[in-house]
Amino acid sequence: MNILLSRLKFAYKYIINSIGFYPTIISLFFFGLALWMLYLEANGLSDRFKDDLPFMIITNHETARLILSSITTGIISLTVFSFTMVMLVLNQAAANFTPRVIPGLISYKSNQRVLGLYLGTLIYTLVVMVNVRAEYYSISLPGFAVFLAMCLTIVCLGFFVYFIHSISQSIQIESILESIYHVTHTGLSAEIARDRGPGVPNVFTHAENWHVLESPTTGYLQSLDEEAVLNICRDYDVVLKFEQPLGSFLIEGVPFARVNKQHDHVEEFTEKFFSHVNFYREERPDANYLFGFKHITESAVKALSPGINDPGTAIKSIDYLTDLFALRMQLTDEKVLYDKDNAARISFEHETFETLYTMCLSPIRLYGKESSVIILRLLYLLRSLLFKVDAYPHLKPVLYSQGSDVLFDADQVIRNPGDRKRINLTVQELNKLNVLDKALPLLQVRA
Repeated sequence: MNILLSRLKFAYKYIINSIGFYPTIISLFFFGLALWMLYLEANGLSDRFKDDLPFMIITNHETARLILSSITTGIISLTVFSFTMVMLVLNQAAANFTPRVIPGLISYKSNQRVLGLYLGTLIYTLVVMVNVRAEYYSISLPGFAVFLAMCLTIVCLGFFVYFIHSISQSIQIESILESIYHVTHTGLSAEIARDRGPGVPNVFTHAENWHVLESPTTGYLQSLDEEAVLNICRDYDVVLKFEQPLGSFLIEGVPFARVNKQHDHVEEFTEKFFSHVNFYREERPDANYLFGFKHITESAVKALSPGINDPGTAIKSIDYLTDLFALRMQLTDEKVLYDKDNAARISFEHETFETLYTMCLSPIRLYGKESSVIILRLLYLLRSLLFKVDAYPHLKPVLYSQGSDVLFDADQVIRNPGDRKRINLTVQELNKLNVLDKALPLLQVRA
């Protein structure tokens, strides 16, 4: 039963992020609306409105068929055009930014609702059209249902204008970056709220001689049903320590975790554990905040490529990374999960701040080292973090190391004396803060 619930949870997360989720739900609603309207028509709905509101009731069969046929043709064309626009937007996003932002664009609920309205109106119209002059009704024409189809068509036209505006806004890099930033910020804040601070429970401090668990499959270990896995560890009275953080790629037969003791049911435990683990290819920031950092970094690197040449987007990406790194400082490098008895059961490492910082800044530094604007922005990122690093002194060497790397690349590539002077002024301001253990080196400026 627990396995089924875990599978349903994973399936639910996959379905709600699918482009067809809201269109399917809305289409089913409109199908039910059509059946309900026909039921009311069979009970004399149009006759009740015919005398008081004659303009709302279609009484001519040919006119009704012409209206419904025109609505069907128009809505089909509208739907095809809208879906085509979505595909073009996704293709442009993959070409100009990074292919990994596509799942986020697909999951925009507003666009899904508009497409669902189109499909629902089309289904409603088709159901009503096949029941015009149906022999099993006491009336020959569902006049009010036809009028309602006209009203829904007008609503679709209004939402089509909204759809054009929405899709044009969603493709802008500012909108994409802001969306990724907010999702990443929310996920990272949730991890910080659950974090119990530095210090690992004693039960995890001597894991060298623990029993090794081998991966029974190959794939990305993206997420797990934490409550179910904690219950399994509690039932078998074991403590589980992951060798790699979530989001890592597992190879079949390669060790991926350790348990604190050997017993006769290790294979059974591993099988049950993996039944509550989710493997999929998409890198979604809402599943793991690490992917948000990667997406923003890839957008910056793409913007710095010669084919795109958009330093403004790279600067915006660095600004968002600045705030996310300042938030990441608050999170410890190891995550511990506790069962309902408050006993530590599962431990796995986050990507360390140093690893994450290097992973994001190294490619930006590599592709942007020839631009003094990008170098100055990276130094501004460092300056912002220096104001917060006093509470986390173990991170000072990391910041110094990355700052030195930025200046080393700038010294090798940037030749303009004016640019070098501006960089030196910024470095002098950083050194005046007296936060780092030693001063950052200045660039040599030839007279």
